[in-house]
Amino acid sequence: MNRSISRVFWVLSGGFVLLAFALGYWQVIHASAINDRPGNPQAIQRMRLVARGPIVAADGTPLAVSVSNNVSGQVVYHRTYPNGTFAPQTVGYSNITQGSTALELSQNGWLTGDYGAESLLVRLGLRSKHGAAVHTTLIPAAQRIATQMLAGQQGAVVALDPRTGAVQVMASSPGYDLNKVDQHFASILTQPNSPLVNRAVQQGYPPGSTFKVVTATAALQTGLFTPTSMFNDTGSIIASGQPLRNFAGEKFGPNTLTFALTHSINTTFAKVGLALGAERLGSTMDAFGFGRAPSVDLPAGMVVPSGRKDPKLNLLPSNQAGEDTARIGIGQEQLLVTPLQNAMVAAAIADHGTIMTPYLVQRVTDTGGSVLMTHHDTVFSTATTPAVAAEVTTMMRDVVQEGTGTAAALSGLDVAGKTGTAETSRTGINDAWFIGFAPSSAPTVAVAVVIENTASQGGVVAAPIARAIMQAIIARSN
Repeated sequence: MNRSISRVFWVLSGGFVLLAFALGYWQVIHASAINDRPGNPQAIQRMRLVARGPIVAADGTPLAVSVSNNVSGQVVYHRTYPNGTFAPQTVGYSNITQGSTALELSQNGWLTGDYGAESLLVRLGLRSKHGAAVHTTLIPAAQRIATQMLAGQQGAVVALDPRTGAVQVMASSPGYDLNKVDQHFASILTQPNSPLVNRAVQQGYPPGSTFKVVTATAALQTGLFTPTSMFNDTGSIIASGQPLRNFAGEKFGPNTLTFALTHSINTTFAKVGLALGAERLGSTMDAFGFGRAPSVDLPAGMVVPSGRKDPKLNLLPSNQAGEDTARIGIGQEQLLVTPLQNAMVAAAIADHGTIMTPYLVQRVTDTGGSVLMTHHDTVFSTATTPAVAAEVTTMMRDVVQEGTGTAAALSGLDVAGKTGTAETSRTGINDAWFIGFAPSSAPTVAVAVVIENTASQGGVVAAPIARAIMQAIIARSN
C-alpha cells in the first residue's frame, strides 16, 4: 500500500512540475510573443486603450496620430495618418489586425508609453497610458517633391545630411495610403510592383557607373593613380575573356582619370579595377560600408546590406578564382546596392571621407514636451582621407558641370555628382541612377536617386529629381 501511495505521490509531483514549467514557459518566456500576436483579443483591447504618441516630421508636420472615441462609456483610440501617402514605407502602420511596421514598430516602446517611470505609473494605475512623441528628421517639402517626381515610376530616393547622417528624404515608389491599411490591406497587397516594399533600404540595384566613385577613391588612395593619370581608350577591352565596351560604343582616345569619370568611360575604370585587384578594391568597399546594414532606426532586418548578388560570392576581398575586378570596377559583376548605401557613398565624399551613421529619429518627447531621448551623432565608417575626398569632389563636380550629370546642375550653386545607367535583363531597359551632393564646397545634402526599368539614362531621368530635392533642402536651410 505504501509503495502504491509513493508511486501516486511521485506521479502527481511530476505532473505538477510539468504544469509549472508549462505555465512558466507560456506566461513568462513566450508571453511577449502571445501578447504581440495581432489576433490576440487581449492584445487588441490593450492597443485600443493606448493613446500612441505621434510621429512627426522635422518641422512638426504630423505623420501619425491617435484619435479617441467613446465606445460604450470607454475611451478607446485608433491610429490615423493625416498625411497618409507621406513616406508610408518609412513611417509604417500600427493596426489591430495587421500589426506594426517601420517606425511604428521600431519606436513602439516610446509610442506606447512603455518606458521608465511612465510605464511604472501606468502599471500602478496612477496614469492612463499615453505614448511619447517621435520627432523624425524627414523634411516635408523635399519628401513631397521626391514623391511627386517618382509618381508613375518604380524607384527610390534617399537624401542625407552628410555632416550628421540625418535622413532628410526616404521615398519609395509606388507607395500607398496608410489610412487604407485597416479596410483595404488585401487590395494593397495585390497591387503591382510591391508598394509595401521600401525600395530605399530593402531593394538592391546594380549601381552601374555610380560605383566608379568607389573605384576612383580606391585608385587615388593607393597612390598608383592621380586625377591626371593618362589612359588610352579604343572603345573596348577584353576582361575575363569577354569584350567590355563603353556605353553606346563610344571611343574617347587619350583621357585622364578625371575625364574618364566626367564622361563615364568604362574601359578606363575597368583597367583601374584590374590594376587595383580584389584586395584593394574590396577593402575600399568595406570602408564605404558595403556588407553592413545600418539600423537607421528601422526594425532589425528591414535594411539589407549592399554587396554581391549571389550569396556564394563573398564580398570583396575574397580569394575566389576568376574574380572579374574589371567589371566590378564599373559597377557590374553581380553588385547590388541600396539607395541608402549609395547616398552614404556620396555623403562620405561630401564629409571629407567620413560616413556618419544615418538616422531617422531626432528626439523623443513626453506629453509635457520634456525630452526623453535625443540623437547623438556617431561615425559609421571612415571611407577615405580628406585629401582623396577633395580630389574626388573636384572630379564629381566636373561630371555635373560638363559631363553626364549636367541635368543636376543648380544655378549659382556647385553640385558634385555621378550618373549611372545599369542594363537589365531586358534589352534597352535600364536602372538609372544619380548620386551627388551640394553645395560641393560645404555640403548640406547628399542624395541618391534610382529609377527602375526605364529606357532612359541616369543623367536624364534621375539627375533632375536629385536637383529638385537638393534645391528644396538647401533653400530650407538658407
